[in-house]
Amino acid sequence: MREKPKYLPPTLREKHRYIAFQLIGERPFRKDEVKKAIWEASLSALGVLGSAKAKPWFIRFDEKSQTGIVRVDRKHVEELRFALTLVTEINGSKAIFRTLGVSGTIKRLKRKFLAEFGWR
Repeated sequence: MREKPKYLPPTLREKHRYIAFQLIGERPFRKDEVKKAIWEASLSALGVLGSAKAKPWFIRFDEKSQTGIVRVDRKHVEELRFALTLVTEINGSKAIFRTLGVSGTIKRLKRKFLAEFGWR
């Protein structure tokens, strides 16, 4: 007989927060450029150890509205927001990240901060 796989109870799981952002730049950016810029910003501002603790994870990016979602550990939200504000260019084009808001769930983040950009 096959046993059920073990899983962590909710009290032991790591808690995440989701950051909604808008990318303002000279030109429209692609998803892979944004993903690389977020990772490089995290590494340069927080270092390898800080990035490992913050665990930034790219969730989604809408190329039409230039808005997206990134996941981060709940204790390191402000550190990642700081790292994103330090971005001044992506692939030689000027760009800045504008944080729209932070939420504990993607559903609430979309409803509260990204609805005006056409997210559902």
